[in-house]
Amino acid sequence: MNYVGIPIIVIISYVIGEIYKIIFKTDESKRFIPIVMAVIGGALGVAIYYTAPEVLSVITVWDAILVGIISGESATGTNQIIKQLFGKELQ
Repeated sequence: MNYVGIPIIVIISYVIGEIYKIIFKTDESKRFIPIVMAVIGGALGVAIYYTAPEVLSVITVWDAILVGIISGESATGTNQIIKQLFGKELQ
């Protein structure tokens, strides 16, 4: 099995989340970051499924969406790990 697509989705989602935080600086908009990451992850899962299905090793598009959503949400967790390790100044 090949799961190279999972870290790819996490990294791309993380970068898009950081860009989202730069564009939308209000605290109200930051509440939606986990939802944005889930949507982006799901979309990336579908995109990878149709362009390079061997990268995710999933059978159906629904599996690709689920893997993408979970990977996108992992980007939120990655952000929290980095924030905890290096301090609060990386908001």
